Amino acid sequence: MAQVYSLNVVGYVNKSFTSGNYTLVCNPLSNGANDLNTIMPNAPAFSQVNLWDPVAFDFSPSIPTFNGGVWSPNPVIPPGVGFFVIAGADFTNTFVGNVLQGSVTNPVPLLGGGAYLALGNAVPVGGSLVNVLAGYTPSNFDQINTWDPVATDFSPAIPTFNGGVWSPDINLPVGDGFFLIRSSASTTTWVQNFTVQ
Repeated sequence: MAQVYSLNVVGYVNKSFTSGNYTLVCNPLSNGANDLNTIMPNAPAFSQVNLWDPVAFDFSPSIPTFNGGVWSPNPVIPPGVGFFVIAGADFTNTFVGNVLQGSVTNPVPLLGGGAYLALGNAVPVGGSLVNVLAGYTPSNFDQINTWDPVATDFSPAIPTFNGGVWSPDINLPVGDGFFLIRSSASTTTWVQNFTVQ
């Protein structure tokens, strides 16, 4: 009798959105296409997404909008990319897909010299910054900016890496996005090894 084993682990992550509020999230699972029509297929009409361009140091001028049951344009947003969602009405999105395992490289090139990078964990891990940023080697004075969707502004607590620790250390839920502001002038990568136990 043959035995069949699968290394794929399928999961889901629920994220809630409030009408008109900006919410900074990431796609925590890989569903193959990873485009907006597959990762957020049931958004309310007139919902929008803002994507960050780290080279231009600004939001992309192309603003995907959900109308008539589809996103237009329909960009690919792989796991590990942070993006803002402006909900057309209150809703909960269920991200569904495979948990990336093994050696996982975040798709955003970590530019240096004060670059602002919209990121998220490419695997569904939350908790302290040490957990969320596992595999990333921070430089002294790297900073993390998180978004407060209720205040519609960045959180006043700005964790900074210094002396081998993040201070203050904060907890990030699975699927939350954040901005990493790099102090080093060099470009690097964020590679983490992850296995579902």
